[in-house]
Amino acid sequence: MPTVCAQMKGKNIVVVGGTSGIGRSLAEQLVPHNRVFIIGRSSDKVTEFAEQHRNGGGLAADMSLLRVVSEVVPQLREHLGGIDGVVHAADLIRVNRLDTTEGLEVSIATNYYSRVLFNQLLLMQDREWRPGLILHVAFAGFRPGRHFLSSFPISPKASSFKAHALGQIANDFYGLTMNRKLRGTDTQFNILNPGSVNTEIRRTGQFPSIVKPLVWLMERLIPMTPPDDYARLLVDVMSGRFSQAEEFTLIDSKGRGIPGSPRVNDLDTQERLYELTTREIDRVLGYSTDWA
Repeated sequence: MPTVCAQMKGKNIVVVGGTSGIGRSLAEQLVPHNRVFIIGRSSDKVTEFAEQHRNGGGLAADMSLLRVVSEVVPQLREHLGGIDGVVHAADLIRVNRLDTTEGLEVSIATNYYSRVLFNQLLLMQDREWRPGLILHVAFAGFRPGRHFLSSFPISPKASSFKAHALGQIANDFYGLTMNRKLRGTDTQFNILNPGSVNTEIRRTGQFPSIVKPLVWLMERLIPMTPPDDYARLLVDVMSGRFSQAEEFTLIDSKGRGIPGSPRVNDLDTQERLYELTTREIDRVLGYSTDWA
């Protein structure tokens, strides 16, 4: 793993989704010794974080909108001299379909497409602006179905819950693809499975009726990890304390490497999803981002 985040002191860290949940817990743990810049929808929470912490800053932005994402990177350059690490923790769970004003389903726009675009725009910057470490909080290790690729782009009739699951799994493909494409450079990707974390999204997210009893049962049988505890795992990974994060792109909630299924490790499938993702982002933006 790149040593850019070693010891986690004096680094510039961007936390997308840093206004609540895992992202906010992570930001609070990092900010005493690092410059931490959070991005989230709530301008009040961004302002609060900046006012409470001398090393804190932030930007209020709806990262489900790709055109907004494309405007955020230039704004970051006004606030930060460079970026050492990026953590993507923004997410939402809902059942009833909701599309953004750009025509993307809001869940997959938030937990997948916006993350990809944000990273790619950073990686196109000058060398000193390419982060050494990029972490995605997602359901690492879930097996994609045989017809996974046929779901991209998702059907206009697909529920937000299905779109959310597709986006979470797509993070695995993307992380593996980027680690392969960036081999020999100073940027490392890790996709970290949070497991059962007691966040607001778990407590208030919409779940299908058929899934609710299972969620209820899991909450009682499986201890829910406090956000602060999981954030400490993120800090450990960023600090290079987990050697398996150097060997594996996918990491479970205990910091152990996940080899992934044969399908998610198939190079042709990775490249095909990467191509479909690029095409969909370009369609929404109305121009070629030219980062393939």
